[in-house]
Amino acid sequence: MVKKLISQLSVLVVLIITFAACSKQSEYTSAIPSDASSVVAVNLQSLIQKAELDNQENQASKQKILDALKSEMNAATFQQLEKVIKNPGESGIDLKAPIYVFTSPSLPQPTVVARIGKEDDLNASLDVLVKEQIIQPVTETDGINISTTQGGLIAFNASTLMITGAEGTNQTEKTKADIVNLLKQSAENSISQSEAFQRAIKRQEDIRFFASLNALPEMYRQQVSLVLPSSFPLNDIILLGGLSFEKGKIILKTESFSEKEEVRELIKQQLEMYKESDNTFCKFFPASTPAFINMSINGEKAHDLLKGNTAFLPPVVAEKLEKALDSLDGDIAIGFFSFPIFKTPTAIIYAEVKNDNAVKELYNIGKTSNEEIIELGKNEYVSKSKRNNIFFGIKDKYMYVTNDEQLYKNIGKVEKGSVNDTPYAPEMKGKPLFTAANMEAILDLPIIKMWVGFVAGKQADTYLKLASHIAYISCSREVETGEITLCLKDKDTNALKQIVDLARQYTGM
Repeated sequence: MVKKLISQLSVLVVLIITFAACSKQSEYTSAIPSDASSVVAVNLQSLIQKAELDNQENQASKQKILDALKSEMNAATFQQLEKVIKNPGESGIDLKAPIYVFTSPSLPQPTVVARIGKEDDLNASLDVLVKEQIIQPVTETDGINISTTQGGLIAFNASTLMITGAEGTNQTEKTKADIVNLLKQSAENSISQSEAFQRAIKRQEDIRFFASLNALPEMYRQQVSLVLPSSFPLNDIILLGGLSFEKGKIILKTESFSEKEEVRELIKQQLEMYKESDNTFCKFFPASTPAFINMSINGEKAHDLLKGNTAFLPPVVAEKLEKALDSLDGDIAIGFFSFPIFKTPTAIIYAEVKNDNAVKELYNIGKTSNEEIIELGKNEYVSKSKRNNIFFGIKDKYMYVTNDEQLYKNIGKVEKGSVNDTPYAPEMKGKPLFTAANMEAILDLPIIKMWVGFVAGKQADTYLKLASHIAYISCSREVETGEITLCLKDKDTNALKQIVDLARQYTGM
């Protein structure tokens, strides 16, 4: 009987602790409005660990900061600041919980939401800011503590801290009312009930996010719209993702998502145009290619998806372009080699085709544009214009297009050290869409050296040295996910620690 009672009490205690933890978690995320168009969750504790901010070198940097500030403030203020710098948890913010940043139509600027660890520590930190005249004294409005700053405000209750921007008296008063309402709203009325939010916070990266495509700046929305059917509701398409700092690399992973079944089906149809790549043309591109793109598509499906989205082109050109897509079937590879001033970058394109229709349509497009086209051989042409010459045709069953005569003369030449031998080659295998930028080759371009030497000066030279630590940047797309990787030359040290070490080096800390 006693054993049974102890067992039952143990289960009860576990349940109470579990529900209390969940309640505290939902309590502060309940302040994020349900109409949030983007939310970012930052795992500060993970970032602190990966940056090794508590190691001896960084402790010395912290001490330098403290020594510099000591003579600038009174003893009480310095004492609190010293506690926070040495242990950020003393600020009153719970660093074990994610810090959220969200944007919303109802608020004018991005807003920070954090869970409060110890309210007394938070009040002590705010007192320091008041004494330094950075913020106004804290007042209470409808049970919520509020302080205004130059261009913003801070609000908090027992569990949640919110910081946002607001300009002008009218906007500040409206924002203050909105923030008070958010701090008092229930979980049922917040973003925490959204499936997109729940999927985002379950991710394992250091920084997680979701964003409606409609939240993108107008310029980027227009670019995205060009490759989407006009029926695509941008507001219903959500980008989920996460950023993680690993040994030698920074990785951004994304996936498209929608809570509406019909939109998910449209996204699926968009992705069906891509096929698994065989890396057919990688052997024709040298390992030193500055920028390389490799993909594999089903031309007929690409044609179907493009229909109705070519309004930005002349009707005749749009029609011929759509027809040209039908003959594409398989791998396409593009390489950029040089970037002359005031000229089009030197490039070459290879493509697998099932017939010569694409070449014929390119020929017809050139004729429509009143360009001079000379036949070089069977299914081989050069289109001449004042700006440059375009060589195109079919050779060894592969279609090619290039604006450089030397590249044309070397069509189909296998390189001894090719893209297949690059560090990013293993990442590319089988990916339907993959791009890579070879940073060493880019920094070696004459146009970059000239810009640094004659235009930008010493500041650009610093940026050049920082960029020299990067080996390459790659971007890939699979069926439902995308990935961007920034790979550093030092493969053994966490990327965030490398960034912190470089920052300390260049700031003299």
